Amino acid sequence: MKIDYMVAFSGIQKQQIIDKYGLDGGRTQKVIDSSFMGYLDKYMPMDSGQMITSMYNSTKVGSGEIDINTPYAHYQHEGEKYVDPKYKIGAFHDPVSGRYWSRPNIKKVPSGEKLNYHGGSLRGDHFVERMLADHFDDILNAGQKEIDK
Repeated sequence: MKIDYMVAFSGIQKQQIIDKYGLDGGRTQKVIDSSFMGYLDKYMPMDSGQMITSMYNSTKVGSGEIDINTPYAHYQHEGEKYVDPKYKIGAFHDPVSGRYWSRPNIKKVPSGEKLNYHGGSLRGDHFVERMLADHFDDILNAGQKEIDK
């Protein structure tokens, strides 16, 4: 799951503004990306922490793109349980090893059942949108502070 966001400017001096203020890979963009991730990780589902770890390990800070490189990020974001179309279960479980798995090469389908989230009251579905509703101005202010330096 990739989260793209872009700071857009109108006018003929767009590239000069981007270069001057460190956007598009520069210092300001790095502050914006880091701030974005810092707020987002409090809203992301806390399964085993793999989605959050993936975000920090997969994202190139300064790119303006947040990367959550796990196979289940989309359905966690959507908040709906996806199931095997034949067996109508989310995963198979081996009680001896504790291991969960899905059938290889089988595309899961939405079940209509909402997911339950753990790890704090902010964690849940549509975590990007909810975080931005709460912290968009905070992220912009962090970028502005870097510009003002």
